[in-house]
Amino acid sequence: MRRVLLASLTTLATLAVLATLPARAESPEGARHAAWQVCLDEAFAEQIRTTSRSFAATKAVSTCRDREEAYLGVLAGSPLLDGDDVTRIRPALVARARDRLMGERRFSAL
Repeated sequence: MRRVLLASLTTLATLAVLATLPARAESPEGARHAAWQVCLDEAFAEQIRTTSRSFAATKAVSTCRDREEAYLGVLAGSPLLDGDDVTRIRPALVARARDRLMGERRFSAL
């Protein structure tokens, strides 16, 4: 149990550092992250004209799922993370993206 907890805390700490640092634009991770963010912003701007902010954010996240998967795929291939780490952290990343679109701040380790 102690090893699992320590491994989880290490993974969360690594992801927290990655989330707070700006991704280099020329890196594969930075390019995929930027493409995902642009897609989210454009889809949200399109949806917000006719729907609520909450629904527009949800719709933007689902519309940009392919770019999200491309970004997470690059993260899973990095030496610091593996596929299991990315799978565990995906809900928090998506929630942050949705909150960003809605203009809300998320106070967490991620």
